[in-house]
Amino acid sequence: MSSPKVAWATIDAKNAGQRVDNFLLGYFRKIPKSRIYRAIRSGEVRVNKGRIKPIYRLKEGDLVRIPPISAENARQHEVSPERQQRLEEQIIFEDDRLMVINKPSGLSSHSGSGDPIGVIETMRASRENQPFLELAHRIDKETSGVLILAKSRAALLEVQQAMQSAATHKQYTLMVKGHWKAREQVVQHALEKGDDFGMGKMRVDEEGQSAETVFTSIQLFQEHLTLLSAQIGTGRTHQIRVHAQEEGYPIVGDKRYGDFAHNRVVGEQGLHRMFLHASNLRLKMPISGQNYEFSAPLAVELQRWQSQLKPV
Repeated sequence: MSSPKVAWATIDAKNAGQRVDNFLLGYFRKIPKSRIYRAIRSGEVRVNKGRIKPIYRLKEGDLVRIPPISAENARQHEVSPERQQRLEEQIIFEDDRLMVINKPSGLSSHSGSGDPIGVIETMRASRENQPFLELAHRIDKETSGVLILAKSRAALLEVQQAMQSAATHKQYTLMVKGHWKAREQVVQHALEKGDDFGMGKMRVDEEGQSAETVFTSIQLFQEHLTLLSAQIGTGRTHQIRVHAQEEGYPIVGDKRYGDFAHNRVVGEQGLHRMFLHASNLRLKMPISGQNYEFSAPLAVELQRWQSQLKPV
């Protein structure tokens, strides 16, 4: 069977005045709505060679690029209603500009690298009539916690600008193997992407990008573990994970930089993820001057496992 190809449609008087999303829903009668809206937002659909919004009203003579979407490849990227609902339940804040989610561990911020569906694809499917929805920043797939989505381009640019400010406060909660040696410690190690055959692993390299993490000890446990908070002033890839490991305290459950034998032990105890959580984000919008602070409660599976530990 031949693969579907790009099609072109010239809008006639009969279809003029119709919204482009409704036109495509009529064209692709067996394709899920979520796939249609993703095609529009991603630029697969174009009108007169330009990107458009789902609410664009077609004019007579418009030339519409219709992407090659088959029922089979649409199903591969379909977001189930159950998945949409689960993520909707993780929303911790929403107004007319922003949506903030307590992202679960194991779910990528966006599709790619073998993950066909991430947070942004799921929420676009759930809010298919939302004309604009974009990630304002990202956190690792294995990390849970605060993740901001912007509901307008102006809000997106303002959040991204705010993220570059030294006044922005990004705090994480983590559990490491070992008893951390200081109440508070500033760790400064420059980071560079390592030679790991495309696996995306980072390493300490003083010729790399500067990175600073402030670790604060919260609680020591008899199991030779420490609960910490980490505040970062830079946002380098895997920064907290590499800094903790470099200091000799790998994060519990970290499958990339952690202690693999110890990970097997905690797995037998019921923890099957990395103990790293984006717990608090505080920022000031540079244009509106509005202050935001978002806090995400520790994931249930982390709370449950931690409750088994014995404080020192």
